[in-house]
Amino acid sequence: MIRTSVNISDEVFQRLQKSAEQKGVKIEDIIVPLLRYFSKRMKHELIEGKAVRYQERGKMRKCLQVTWFDGEYEFLIDLRKVHKKSVSRLIAEAVLTFIDKKGLFNDHIWHNYKAHRYYMLKFNKHNYIGCIFMWEYVQKNTC
Repeated sequence: MIRTSVNISDEVFQRLQKSAEQKGVKIEDIIVPLLRYFSKRMKHELIEGKAVRYQERGKMRKCLQVTWFDGEYEFLIDLRKVHKKSVSRLIAEAVLTFIDKKGLFNDHIWHNYKAHRYYMLKFNKHNYIGCIFMWEYVQKNTC
């Protein structure tokens, strides 16, 4: 397990806290499924090859201490690379955009997250290097 911290605004913290209380779980248990949902919904987002974007400075922030399993943490780090946004910014955007969506946590993304795998396929086509991320990829058993 990996213990780390994320900086989020008071508004984002309050919305996460309210959602966690309604669900009967800890805040950190809401974040990973929410970011999986966010990533699925933002799959057509155009991302330029610029530096990672961070949240705006100057707003009141809370430093939230979180503990995630290794796979969850790696997923968040990969999302950071794919979306070119800091994990704190990804959390803020996901919360502000989707946390109040009706039925959000009834979606299959909530259940058995730790059992899901994802793979990254790298390829080279006409001297361009690309990556394909496959979340919830089920590998067929050939035996």
